[in-house]
Amino acid sequence: MEHEDRYYLMMMDALDGELAADGHTELEAHLRACPDCNREWRTLTAIELLFRQTPILMPAIDFAGRTLARLPNRRARRAALGTAYTVLLLSGIVPLIVALFLAARYAPVLSSPALLGGVWSSLAGTGRAATTIIEALMVGAGRFVIEQPILIGWFIILAGLVLLWGGVFQRLLVQPTAVASRN
Repeated sequence: MEHEDRYYLMMMDALDGELAADGHTELEAHLRACPDCNREWRTLTAIELLFRQTPILMPAIDFAGRTLARLPNRRARRAALGTAYTVLLLSGIVPLIVALFLAARYAPVLSSPALLGGVWSSLAGTGRAATTIIEALMVGAGRFVIEQPILIGWFIILAGLVLLWGGVFQRLLVQPTAVASRN
């Protein structure tokens, strides 16, 4: 590890033009002997060449002013966030307070065993009725499919046509905007 760090630092100094002549000869001898460091040196010189050949881009004169003008106002952002957090806090606390008030007020009535038993039996009856309805719908759909298998094929064909024409319509909508942007 010390070997790699030492020669890597020498490579960096050589790229910056700060390596002494004796260090330069030592680095060259090491690069001939060590294929890993030689590959690293070639990579670094290629990157350095790319950096030197890349043109310098200058931003527009009013770039900083326009960018700062587009940034949101800190006070307005803080006020908006504060309002949003307050609304979210109150929207969570107010229903909780109302629920606690109603629970405290109606707890004796709601905790009576006769009422709880009636509610439970009502919910159980509703669940059984829903299960029966869903089961009947599934059995009817199964019989329909068994008796009319051609309809499933027609539904698949219709779905394919809808998807196909949806794609065609979407391309027709996108195409005029692409032509307009080229002009």
